[in-house]
Amino acid sequence: MLNATDQLPVEKGENTLVLLVQSPRVLFTYWEVSAAVRESLKGREMVLRLCMAENGRFSPREVVAPPFFAGDWYFRDVIPGGHYRCELGWTENGGFYPLLYSEVVETPPDKAAWAFPVPGRRVAGKAGDPAPFVEAAREVGISSGVLWKK
Repeated sequence: MLNATDQLPVEKGENTLVLLVQSPRVLFTYWEVSAAVRESLKGREMVLRLCMAENGRFSPREVVAPPFFAGDWYFRDVIPGGHYRCELGWTENGGFYPLLYSEVVETPPDKAAWAFPVPGRRVAGKAGDPAPFVEAAREVGISSGVLWKK
């Protein structure tokens, strides 16, 4: 049991890089690098590269050099509907040397798709039933908000 004066460890001593989707146009990344790796990287400028999948390959879209111990960063104005990966590494003699890669994430489309009646197609439910719109909203990932009012 922890006492009020006990402090939880801030670091886990792991090497990890995580990329998360915050919105269709904003990605958030956080990282942790063990003390041993930090020691071996002294004197090198660490950078984050945000890469986007294009033609089956990941191409750098943005390179930033945040304070190394910051541990997190927001990438803004990304392209909705894209597949992204973040890389943590260093630059030296014009080259990039990766240390960690994140998992690939996909940003959602920027606009919600609305359900429109298709001629000749019958939608289950009675007239005025919000079900088709609710299902369309679930399909594009809208989880809150007023979709329909009587």
